[in-house]
Amino acid sequence: MAARAFPVQKVADRVASNPCRARWATVSIETDASEFVGRLFIPETKKRASDVLCDDRPFLFLTEVSINRGEVIEPFLAVNKRYIKTVRLLHEGQPELIPFSAR
Repeated sequence: MAARAFPVQKVADRVASNPCRARWATVSIETDASEFVGRLFIPETKKRASDVLCDDRPFLFLTEVSINRGEVIEPFLAVNKRYIKTVRLLHEGQPELIPFSAR
């Protein structure tokens, strides 16, 4: 029995043709002491911001964060989910294509 030949595709070609569909949501998170407004990354494995809120990770990771509506914008903030009182979804963006090389 002859072996079947399968076309060989370079890993780089496969990866470049399979971009990630990233989404960002702008959220307002309230704790007992503070309010944070920032951008929440929604990975391709999640469908909604609520999926990120309910996953097993103990922290939410925000970027471009305003603390207590201040003028200073922090580039990154991790919020412990146990201390969150409310989350408001201010804007949920459309999926953006991110090439694998940019990840």
